[in-house]
Amino acid sequence: MISPTDVPEFAGGSPLLEGAYRMARDAHAQRSNDGTNIDHPVEVAELLSAEGFDEQIVAAALLHDVIEDTDTEPEEIEVNFGHEVARLVTEMTERGDIPSYERRKAEHRTRVVGDRNVAAIYAADKLSGARELVDDPSSAPGAKVDHYLRTLGILCESYPDLPFLGELRSELERLM
Repeated sequence: MISPTDVPEFAGGSPLLEGAYRMARDAHAQRSNDGTNIDHPVEVAELLSAEGFDEQIVAAALLHDVIEDTDTEPEEIEVNFGHEVARLVTEMTERGDIPSYERRKAEHRTRVVGDRNVAAIYAADKLSGARELVDDPSSAPGAKVDHYLRTLGILCESYPDLPFLGELRSELERLM
């Protein structure tokens, strides 16, 4: 687990990534009593950084859950990190006005594959999530696993060269 005062190694030396980490850390700390934490977004960002994705994509990965999970608004992200980071984060944000889990996830999958960079963040997000499910299989309801399998399928079809897809497949096979 990352200490709340430490900046992850991959973010050190980059004002953009250090700022994104701090915003994500502070936003998630406000909600720490409900299970949200910074570890998942850091893992997603670290996966993307290790694959050589640019700083804007890595920054968006650090921030990818803050709109859904905290009181942070897209405008805050844009003011602090620019239009592109805010756009990527917004694309990674599920629409709250779709109450059905299946419909909400289907809409999000369809939207995500419209942009390769968003799809890369999404693939890293699902790999991180699948690893969490493997570590705690009791947290893997059938609908969630089905969503991950559908995600893998649409990502493989749309961007078969994306990193993480083979690892995601392997993790999902461990759940079955």
